[in-house]
Amino acid sequence: MHSSTRLSTSQFIEELYVQHHGWLYAWLCKKMGNHCDAADIAHETFIKLLQQQESHYRQPRSMLTTVAKNLAINFWRRKHIEQLYYETLAQTQSEYCPSAEEELIAIQTLFNINQAFNQLSSREKQIFQLSQIYELNYQQIAEKLEISLTTVKREMKQVFICCLTIMQMD
Repeated sequence: MHSSTRLSTSQFIEELYVQHHGWLYAWLCKKMGNHCDAADIAHETFIKLLQQQESHYRQPRSMLTTVAKNLAINFWRRKHIEQLYYETLAQTQSEYCPSAEEELIAIQTLFNINQAFNQLSSREKQIFQLSQIYELNYQQIAEKLEISLTTVKREMKQVFICCLTIMQMD
């Protein structure tokens, strides 16, 4: 920023947009390989900054790059989940044909679950899988993993809190 006066957040973001949007868009085009996706992520980057209510950054390009990278990573994760959803749907022998709205809701829910699941520790994931997929009770899980029953209960509580958080996001 060349101005010595403190700008409002929206004025600051507007100035940042004018000065750096072209550069960010070009950088994202190279990274994404798709002009439309790059444009979406460039705009989402500035929206995210507006939501943060920050009115000063020492190194704007570094900050823009960090925000844009995180958005791009989430974009690719969502695309991967979307692809897996459609592949799974195609493999089912059902006549079920979800509406576009149902597909969007399902994909967003799967994305949220994946994000939350990735925040769990490896042991929490293992306990959850043993409980929900292999249908072991807590005592069986404790014995299998050679940990206390209290630890299983505590870690499942964390998993359930994580699940409740997902449900509140929807």
